[in-house]
Amino acid sequence: CPLYRISRSKFADLKPKQKEFQADETLDTIQDAVDDALDATAIEYECENAAGVLTLKMPPRGTWVINKQTPNQQIWWSSPLSGPKRFEYEPESGEWFSTKDGLYLGPHLVQELRHVHKQLEEFEIDV
Repeated sequence: CPLYRISRSKFADLKPKQKEFQADETLDTIQDAVDDALDATAIEYECENAAGVLTLKMPPRGTWVINKQTPNQQIWWSSPLSGPKRFEYEPESGEWFSTKDGLYLGPHLVQELRHVHKQLEEFEIDV
């Protein structure tokens, strides 16, 4: 897939601290967006971001775990709906895309959360 090759070469040009910063910033942005959206609802949830691991629990729907993998320069994802995925950073768009199916991290999480909670139809994440 050409998109994958381009992204890997551009991402490889970033310094290790830049790559880690992108992952940390992404996890922080996701947590802020989830907290902002869900605090305004009656949806039961718990969202924690510690040591590079973001855990989103939404009983009885399940738990999403999104964590940075510094050695691999990826973000890994575990979802009760779609299972595991690995995301690579794409500097051109500033987004993380799945190496498995090409989906983008932010829109994919939005889609899954809207699927389990219809009242989140206005929910967006810009990562």
